[in-house]
Amino acid sequence: MTPPPIATVRVGVIAKAGIKTEPVAGWLVCLEGPDRGRDYRLHMEKNFIGRASNMDVVLDGDSTVSREKHAVVIFDPRKKIFWAVPGEASGLVYLNGDIVNSPVQMKADDILEVGQTKLALIPFCGDRYSWTKEEAPPAEG
Repeated sequence: MTPPPIATVRVGVIAKAGIKTEPVAGWLVCLEGPDRGRDYRLHMEKNFIGRASNMDVVLDGDSTVSREKHAVVIFDPRKKIFWAVPGEASGLVYLNGDIVNSPVQMKADDILEVGQTKLALIPFCGDRYSWTKEEAPPAEG
């Protein structure tokens, strides 16, 4: 008896008209908290963290995180540096156990604490990779 044929499914990405895909700058990976094991994609410039669905990093499983702008992770494409910034909410933010009161530079494997959630920074852009266009060398003359 011959087994029935296996159906194949083609998987693709459908781009919505007028929506631009932003290149990845790095990731936050949840090490502790309700969303343990989940990863969050970071893009260039400001990445807002909160529970609301309109945030860039949505920590909807952690009720101790403010809905909007609990914290911000910034990637500066000019200097190729990540920054941790406190948000507009009343909740505190910690980087490697120290409170974040003003912008603090982040490095690979730094731990950002927001509510009960601990997130590790996994950078992509930096010295090795970049999405910015390199300037052409000056013309000799």
